[in-house]
Amino acid sequence: MTTATVVLVAHTVLDAAAARRLADYGELDDAGVARALGQVHMQRWGRADLPGHLRCIDALAAVIDDGAAGPRLVGPAAATEPERLEALFAAWPAGAVDLVDWDGAARALLAARALAHARVLPAAFAAARARALAERAAPAPAGHPAPADEVELACLQLMAGLDTTRGAPDTVARAIARYRLWLRWQYVTGCIDAGERAKREARLSEIRFENSA
Repeated sequence: MTTATVVLVAHTVLDAAAARRLADYGELDDAGVARALGQVHMQRWGRADLPGHLRCIDALAAVIDDGAAGPRLVGPAAATEPERLEALFAAWPAGAVDLVDWDGAARALLAARALAHARVLPAAFAAARARALAERAAPAPAGHPAPADEVELACLQLMAGLDTTRGAPDTVARAIARYRLWLRWQYVTGCIDAGERAKREARLSEIRFENSA
């Protein structure tokens, strides 16, 4: 793996603070704001999902592999969205980067949230190449209604050893599984050999141990 890799999992929720700046929600709590905003969007546009300026990253984990020391985990301990962004950007590799997530949307999401908080993007961010695992592991017919999250979990269970018996995995477990699936792709496309894959897989065990300590 000559190109550095950032394998990202980012979970987003309503940015209640941004919503309150745009409209008066009175005494409603954040859950009430989410319901009200969802209803407005459904009435106006026939869908309740929100555009990026109204969604913030409330959980983030990334496995970063710069091709030298092996993979390391970044992000899960940060408490606020700006801190999550700063932790990730501080660890961002120099030079060319493959930015891997499930659907290829991570690059746009990070840029949008950096803009929302006026956070400076890493110098190499503009050159990051979006890599969608879904296109490689589970290409689907256009407009297929299967929920992307369910398809991803099935693929990560089948090909990356993700344990889904205890419910939905947290961001760390999912990031590690996405990285494992990316290693599998690198192997089948001839980018790494079996020995290199095994070495990086072994480092993943250390990451899991460090996270559970």
